[in-house]
Amino acid sequence: MAKCSRCGGEMGGAAQCPACGFGPSQSVVGKGVDKVAKTTGVVLEKGVKVTEEIIHEAKPAVKVVAQSTKSGLSKIKKKTLDVAKDLQE
Repeated sequence: MAKCSRCGGEMGGAAQCPACGFGPSQSVVGKGVDKVAKTTGVVLEKGVKVTEEIIHEAKPAVKVVAQSTKSGLSKIKKKTLDVAKDLQE
């Protein structure tokens, strides 16, 4: 049975206290779930901020690597075509 969070009276199955009209008190489990949900939200928010910061900081290095990879791939492609032509002859 739920108790009123304001006056402490028994509420039975009612959504509001018959004596004072206030809602039921939260159970310990309900408070724990709320705390976990809030903490999870905070952790997720911080994780997103850290990820954005990492992306911002790493962007220049990633661009350099991507350019190096492009030029490296074109050299590999050219060399492969040269070897293929030599093999055909």
